Amino acid sequence: MTVIRVALFVVAVLAALPSSAQSRGAPAAPAPQADAPSMPVSAAPTGTTGLFGLRPVEPLPVVTLEQAFGLAARRSTDLRVAAAQLRAAEANITKAWAVVLPQLSLGANYTFNTPEQTAKFGSEEQLQQQALLFRSLGDLTAQSAALTPDPRQRQAALERAAQLGAAADQIESQEITEFVIQPAHVVDGALTFAMPLFSGRALPLLQNAYGAVALTRLGTQQARAAVLWGVARAYLQAVAAKSFVAIADEQVASATRHHALAEQRAAQGMMTALAVERALLDLKKAEQQAIQARGAQRMAKAALAGLIGRLDDFEVVAPPPVVALEEGAAIDALLARAWQKRLDLRMQKETVALAERTRTETWTRLLPSVQLVAQGRYTTNTAGLVGEPLTGAVIVQASLPIFDGGMTMGAIEEATAKLDAELLRVRQLEETIERELRGTLDDVALKKESVATTAAVAALAHKQADNASALFAQGVATDTDVRDARFAHFAADVDAARARLDLQTARLGLAYALGELAGLVKVEDIAPDVLAPDDVAAARAALDRVPSAAGAR
Repeated sequence: MTVIRVALFVVAVLAALPSSAQSRGAPAAPAPQADAPSMPVSAAPTGTTGLFGLRPVEPLPVVTLEQAFGLAARRSTDLRVAAAQLRAAEANITKAWAVVLPQLSLGANYTFNTPEQTAKFGSEEQLQQQALLFRSLGDLTAQSAALTPDPRQRQAALERAAQLGAAADQIESQEITEFVIQPAHVVDGALTFAMPLFSGRALPLLQNAYGAVALTRLGTQQARAAVLWGVARAYLQAVAAKSFVAIADEQVASATRHHALAEQRAAQGMMTALAVERALLDLKKAEQQAIQARGAQRMAKAALAGLIGRLDDFEVVAPPPVVALEEGAAIDALLARAWQKRLDLRMQKETVALAERTRTETWTRLLPSVQLVAQGRYTTNTAGLVGEPLTGAVIVQASLPIFDGGMTMGAIEEATAKLDAELLRVRQLEETIERELRGTLDDVALKKESVATTAAVAALAHKQADNASALFAQGVATDTDVRDARFAHFAADVDAARARLDLQTARLGLAYALGELAGLVKVEDIAPDVLAPDDVAAARAALDRVPSAAGAR
C-alpha cells in the first residue's frame, strides 16, 4: 500500500509543477542595444494555497493531447507575451530607419517683448544743418552766376542755385521717421528639412534592428517549444493519474470481494473474526487510496488546465505512443540533427551576429557625418531692418568627432568583451547539448528496460494474486498470503504504469533535446490570441470588484 500512496503523491506533485519548471531552461538572448527584446517570462499569479480546481460539468468533454497543444498555443500567457514582444521588435525597425531617412519638422513660437524697442534715422537739428548747407551752397552759386559774363553759364548756375534752395526747403519740411527694432509681439515659424548624406552608424544599426526581430521570432518559437514540452508532460501526468484511479478502483473491488469471502468463511467457522476485521481494514484503506487517487487526478488536470487556459473540467485519454527517435540512430547523427534544429543554437548564432554588428557600430562612431539641412522661416517682425516675412537657407553640415572623453573607446572595449562572452556561450551550448543528448539517450534506454521489467513483474504478480485467491477459496492459502499477493499485484500495476509514463516522457524529452518536439507532436502553426476588447473589459470589471488600497485597513 505504501508504494501506491507514494506513487500517487509523486504524480500529484509533478502535475502541480508549472511549465517553466518542467521545461528545459533556454538561455535568454543578451540585448546588444537598448531596444533589443527580452525573452518572455510568465507573470501569472500563483494564488495563495497552490491548490487549483475546475468547474464541474456534465458530461465531461474529452481533450486530446493534440487539442491540448492547440489550446496552449492560443491561450498561453507566455506565448501571448512573446507575440507582443515580437510586434515591439518589428516596431523598432521603423525607429532604426530614422537614422537614414529624411526628417521634416515644423516649429513656431510667440514672443512678447517689453518694452518695445524703437529707433530713428537722424534728428531735427541734423535736418536743419543739412538745409542750411544746401541753402548756403545755393546762395554761393547765385552769387557766382551774377559774375559770369556768359548768359548760358549764368542761366545754368541760377538753375542749380534754385535746385539747391528747393532741396533745402524739402529737407526742412521732412519729419523724423521712427521704426520698430524689437516689437512687443512677434510670431516666428520655421519649416526644417534634414537629410543625412553620410552616417557610418546607419548600416549596422539597421542590420541590428532586423536581427533583433529575427532573434525575437526565434525566442517566440523557443517559448512555444517549451510550452509544448510542459503541456506534454502535464498531459501524461494527468493520464497516469487517471490510470492510478482505475488501479485504485480495481483494488477496492478486489478488497470488497475478499471481505465478502472472509465474512462467508467466518460464518462457516473457517476463519476468525480477527481475519474478517483485517479484511475490512484493507477495504477501508483501499477506499481511502481511491479517494486520494481521485484527488491527485483532479490536481493533475487542474495543472494541465492552467497551461491550456481552461476553467471547466474535462477528461483525458491515453495518447498514441511517442515515436522512438532513438531507434537506429547513432549519437553523432543525433548531434548533427540537434545542430540543425535546436532553436537555442540558432538564437545564439543570431546573438553573436548582433554582438559583432554592435562592435562595428562602435567603430563607426569615429567616422564623420554629413547632412543636408533646408529651412524656411517666417516672422511677423518686418517693421524694422527686415522687410521680407519669408526667408530660407540651405546648409550642408559636417562633423568629425575628435575626442569625446573616451566614451567611444570605452564602447569599443565593452562591445568586444560582450562578443567574447557570446562566443564562450557557443562553446558552452555545444558541450551542454552533447551532455543532454547522451544523458537523454541513456535515460530512454533505462526507461525501456524498466518497462519490460515492470511488465514482467506485473504479469507474475497478477498470476500470483489469482492463485492466492483461488487457494484461499479452497482453504489452502491463508489470509496473509492473499493480502501479500494482492498488495504485490497492485504495486506492480502502479510500477508498470509509472514505467510506461516515464518512457513516453523520456522520448518526448529526447525530441525536445533534438529541437524536434514541435514537428513530432504535429501542431499547426496557431497564432496566440491577442488582447481583445472583451478581455480588457472583463479585466476592468474584475478590478472594480477589488477594494481600493485607500479603503484597506
